[in-house]
Amino acid sequence: MSVAAADGLNDVYESLEQYSWDDDAEFQSGLSAILGSNASPEQASELTLRARCFYYARKYNTSVDFDTYKAYRNARGRPTLVPNGVQAPPAASTDNVGGILPETSANASEPAAPYPTSFAHIVELVTTGQPIPGIKDIPDTLLIGQASQATQSRRKKPWETDEAPTEATTIT
Repeated sequence: MSVAAADGLNDVYESLEQYSWDDDAEFQSGLSAILGSNASPEQASELTLRARCFYYARKYNTSVDFDTYKAYRNARGRPTLVPNGVQAPPAASTDNVGGILPETSANASEPAAPYPTSFAHIVELVTTGQPIPGIKDIPDTLLIGQASQATQSRRKKPWETDEAPTEATTIT
């Protein structure tokens, strides 16, 4: 790749970094839909970077390669992105620039469940009998003797009648 092409990419990446992501309501609503409420900080960071690349490329009709952009950020020591509403990892040092949140303490009452990365991992957890993160364990119990009794009579089907059946008449 030539130096001019690299400079052009750096300009695009720098523009992407300087874009006011917090002020773009369309991007923020899309990002919240992508992240949902159960994204771990690592997933949220990765998805946020991907969403930024996609949104910026569509909005400005340019090409943004995610892996190259991520390498660009890492080479310049940019902090990990943690979108609003997602708990920051303990080792993160952030400064709330461009959607980055300051470090937060863990919620002791309900820790976020780490989600498996692939279907194969979930299959492995099921086949080995390990618990799947994020799934509540509901005990198998029967409430014997606590069932209610029926108070109404059984409803008759349309072909059932109260009358006794009559003999079929033959036509001669």
